[in-house]
Amino acid sequence: MLNNKVEFKASKPDPRVLIFQVIVVSSLNFVINRPIELLFLFIVMDILMIFQGMTSMAIRSTVTYIFLYIGNTLLIYLEVPLITMMFTTLIFLCLRLFPVYMACIILLEKVYMDELLYALEKMHIPKVVILPLAVVYRYIPTIKDEIKQVRESLKMRGINTSFIGMITHPISAVENFMIPLLIRSGKISEELSAASLCKGLDTEHKRTSCAEVNFQIRDAIYCLGCIVISSLFIVIHNSNIFI
Repeated sequence: MLNNKVEFKASKPDPRVLIFQVIVVSSLNFVINRPIELLFLFIVMDILMIFQGMTSMAIRSTVTYIFLYIGNTLLIYLEVPLITMMFTTLIFLCLRLFPVYMACIILLEKVYMDELLYALEKMHIPKVVILPLAVVYRYIPTIKDEIKQVRESLKMRGINTSFIGMITHPISAVENFMIPLLIRSGKISEELSAASLCKGLDTEHKRTSCAEVNFQIRDAIYCLGCIVISSLFIVIHNSNIFI
């Protein structure tokens, strides 16, 4: 009984499946380019988020995507060519990268770092790749906390930290928000690198995991589903159904 592996929810599906999902979505994102195709890809990722139990995140993503989609549509009818071209390009880039962002969020939320590193070592990924990935994996949640702290400190000084405030006062936003964040980002990366080395992530010994990390039949079915859906998107794109 004591020799049995402990099963965590985070170990299902296998971490390598979610890595494969990020790769597939990122590759597919460079193949398709029509807004309606990107919309369908977003819907697929939204459904996967709900399937993974991330309903609140899926709802927030839907609201954000609808806001960007409507804003992009309204900007097309503006009679100011420079503003229209600049903002529509920026919004379309956000819409294009949104499915990739959602795939990365699923990976970050559903996989613990030790399980991810254990799975990568089982794939014989070299340490020179695993160590930077471990730092980046910890860096994203940490930088989110830093953004909150910077915004709270600016609010205490009476500075508007809303999106509209940054748009209307871009110079002030760079001076008061971006520069402190960049300075903190450099320090955080050094601290996380040192913490990773202190935890023995660079050890040459074989890594173990308390959770059961095995590629099972359901994981193969999940990967097969990703391949089928991506192939369907490519067929639809090449057949010019949505012109």
